[in-house]
Amino acid sequence: MRIGWFCMIFLMVAMAHHPARAQDRPEFEETTSTTDRHAPRAKDPTRERTIWKLYRYSTQGILPGNACFEETTRKMGFEYVVIPEEGPGSLTHWEVFKNNLGIGFLLCFRAGPWYPIVLAVKRKECRIKMGDYVG
Repeated sequence: MRIGWFCMIFLMVAMAHHPARAQDRPEFEETTSTTDRHAPRAKDPTRERTIWKLYRYSTQGILPGNACFEETTRKMGFEYVVIPEEGPGSLTHWEVFKNNLGIGFLLCFRAGPWYPIVLAVKRKECRIKMGDYVG
């Protein structure tokens, strides 16, 4: 354990005393163009976003047929697909679990880490807005 600490401290001290070498920045020629070289690329409006599929065995909590909720999930980049539990061509429970785990992980980057909470709020708003809410 002490050797590990010694090696770590030695490497930190060795790196701290290493002389830093500044790189020369190349001079850019002035152009008459009005384009900024640091301008962000414009998004292609014709490019379609990939819609990921989350598989479910029941329709509980996904509001099938509710246009508001389906639009909300598509904006987040996914949609729910209801599949039969057993039968020809259906996915196994393991395949559904792997797919939903991977898509859920990727949705944390695409729709934000709090997407389940945002989705629950939107689900309630869409239920009230479209008349699916009773009680």
